[in-house]
Amino acid sequence: MNKKEYFIVIGLVILAIILAVNVSSRHLRIEITYPEHDTILSEEDYLIDTGNGILKVGQSSWEEVQQIYPRGKTLGMSTIYQSEDKQCLLTFTKKENVLTMVHIDGNKLATSRGIKKGYSTAQIENKYGKDYTIVKNLANSKDFDMVYGINRENSVTFQIRNDKVERIVIQKEVI
Repeated sequence: MNKKEYFIVIGLVILAIILAVNVSSRHLRIEITYPEHDTILSEEDYLIDTGNGILKVGQSSWEEVQQIYPRGKTLGMSTIYQSEDKQCLLTFTKKENVLTMVHIDGNKLATSRGIKKGYSTAQIENKYGKDYTIVKNLANSKDFDMVYGINRENSVTFQIRNDKVERIVIQKEVI
C-alpha cells in the first residue's frame, strides 16, 4: 500500500469515528420516574365506546372489530388495522387474532374515563389520579408519557406533547 492509500484509509477511519461520536451524542435521552403506588386499572379501563360498538382491549376478536369498523383497512400484511376515519390503529395477536392494543390518534374516541386527544395533564390526573409512571424526554420537558397501570403490557398511556394529549395507547394482554 502506498502513502496516498494509507492516508485515505486513515482519513476514512477518522471520519467514521467522528460520525459515530456525533450520532451517539444525539440519541434521545429519557428519564423514567415511577410512582410510589401503581394505579390499579379495572376491566372497564380497557373498554372503548366507538359509537358503533364497544372495543374490548385484550378480548375483542378480529371479526368483532371488523363489525365495528367494516370499512377499515389492514396496513400491509400485518396485524394492524386502521379505522376508516383514521381515528385509531388496532393491533392484534398473530395467532389468536385478539385485539391487544389501541392507539387513539383522533379526538372522536375517548377512554372509558372520558379523556380525549387535546386534554390537559390536570384533566387526566383528575380522572386517573397522580400515581403514574412518567417517561420524560430530557431534551424537551413538554414531551412525556404518563403511564397508568402495573406494567407496560396492561396500561393506559397518555403521550403528552406541548402540555396536551397527542395520543392515547391502551394495551392489555390476552386473557
